Amino acid sequence: MSFFLSISLARALTLDEAVLRAAEVDPNAVVAELTWRQARLDATEAWAGLGVTPSVSASRRFAAGTVADVNSVSLGIGVLDPPAWLGAARESAQARGARQVSDATSLDAQYAAATLFYEALAAEAALAAAKEGERVAQATAEATAARVAAGLESELAGRSARLGLLQAQADTAQAEADVAISRARLGRALQQDIDALTPAAALPVTDEAGRSPWLDVAATELDVAKLEHAEAIAALFPTGSIRADSSFATLNEWALTLGMTWQFDGVIGPFARARSAAIEQEIATVELDAAERDYVLLARIAAEQARAARRVAEAARAREELANESLGVGQARLSVGLASSLEVLRLQDEAANARADRVRSELAEATATLDARRVAGTRW
Repeated sequence: MSFFLSISLARALTLDEAVLRAAEVDPNAVVAELTWRQARLDATEAWAGLGVTPSVSASRRFAAGTVADVNSVSLGIGVLDPPAWLGAARESAQARGARQVSDATSLDAQYAAATLFYEALAAEAALAAAKEGERVAQATAEATAARVAAGLESELAGRSARLGLLQAQADTAQAEADVAISRARLGRALQQDIDALTPAAALPVTDEAGRSPWLDVAATELDVAKLEHAEAIAALFPTGSIRADSSFATLNEWALTLGMTWQFDGVIGPFARARSAAIEQEIATVELDAAERDYVLLARIAAEQARAARRVAEAARAREELANESLGVGQARLSVGLASSLEVLRLQDEAANARADRVRSELAEATATLDARRVAGTRW
């Protein structure tokens, strides 16, 4: 049985609670969400600037002993300004990219917390294994001491048994420290105290062709580059404007003005900026293609490693079962004088190593599975 299912606890933190909490409190995830909100406001402002822009002016003129009030209201519409429209579309694309970055960052934070969760479970399993090893070592040391006192074993066997017990006690002490450290790390990530953990089974490796959210970010960056290129090209051409003016005295009479502006920032500047934007688009295209190829490879590697780790864990559990059975036989033979203490000590070491290997392999299985699901973009 996997160590993830072998610990029985009362009300405790679950894996789902941990990953949900991580998405809410992780600093990178929080900053990414705030950045997305800011980008969304910038996009709203850019689109609002394309609509009707009213302006009101009121003034009083003093000249040659006369006083005249000049009051007017104006309405401007930027419907004939292609760069402004493309700029607003670019702001929207950037806001969409910020949202995708926020989602991807939150997902990474959740998988990081899940890894810490399984590491804490592994530390508890290692502690349970260490205590079992200490119990067995204590029994072997007592049996060996009795045989030494009866003259059935040499003093060397008694010393070896005591050394084994001391090592088992040291392993238990280290395992207790590892539990405290792993819980502290998980608590720091979740920004809360960790008392107990609910057992969690190893997650299955998904066979579905997923897509990392970071690929969506790269695709949106290409969209932004395309819009920046189009905006730079549009800046080479004239822009139009529509303006309606009226005074407060004659609001029923409006003067409509159609204007055309063709402005060059130098002679070379606009063309250089357009060419630079085209190069940026080419760079984004190459980066997206490379990212897609990389993630296909990473997903395949991660899935194969997860499957291999599962087979290794299965073998480790079978080895532990066999080692425990052999140790039981050795202890029984020792009790009736058919085996020496040194033989039992060797079987005891093999069982302890098998327990430790099983804990490590199950943790490796869990982390490899988490990595495969993260690369595939599997959501919680």
